[in-house]
Amino acid sequence: MAHRMTARMTELVTERVPFVHATVVRAQVPASARPGDDAIVLADGSIEGFVGGQCAEGSVRVAALEALRDGESMLLRVLPEGESVFPESPGAHVVVNPCLSGGALEIFLEPLLPPPVIFLVGTMPIAQAVASSWPATAATRSTTSGPRSTPVSGSSGWSPAAAGGTPCWLT
Repeated sequence: MAHRMTARMTELVTERVPFVHATVVRAQVPASARPGDDAIVLADGSIEGFVGGQCAEGSVRVAALEALRDGESMLLRVLPEGESVFPESPGAHVVVNPCLSGGALEIFLEPLLPPPVIFLVGTMPIAQAVASSWPATAATRSTTSGPRSTPVSGSSGWSPAAAGGTPCWLT
């Protein structure tokens, strides 16, 4: 399962699909999840993997979409109503487990967002200077020497926005 999850995460990163990696870090019986269980939550709210039963899944989905929107990691605590089963954790997001089972979970939610893309079009010195000085870790960079109306990579109707990027016309 771990290999399959890693392969799926690699696929999503390669395709520049934003998602949240959810990992159970602590569980108290009778929770169905165990520490180390993990899942991927996509922007449409779908969940691939397992981080708890139906009762925890809704809370994980809501919190993961919030983490995806904010771009910030969070520790989600799913606790039975009226109980503080785990020690206090500053910054943790606490929700009530709606099930009567009484299980408790702590789930780490890590949003994985694709870096921004900048498209440089042209061969003028300013475009070359930006291309050569652009930090490799800051964003993905794509350059072309063609005019603005020329599709890149042979795809008709290509646009930076459709490719997930921001146009930067430096010609």
